[in-house]
Amino acid sequence: MLDTKTILASRTVWANLIGLAALVLGLFGFDGSALTTGAVEEAVVQLLAAGSFIASTVFRILATKQILN
Repeated sequence: MLDTKTILASRTVWANLIGLAALVLGLFGFDGSALTTGAVEEAVVQLLAAGSFIASTVFRILATKQILN
């Protein structure tokens, strides 16, 4: 395989970066009180992180299938 793409062109990398950012914001106590309140904010951050890691897995599987075909 001679064709490669930059690391920032990878959907897998972007999905992981979004998930990591959501986790880091949660760890540092991101104050999104202007957006939501309490438990809802924490749930949204956790859902964002979980969704991005699921997307990362899906993108990795799709990329592997494309290479094998």
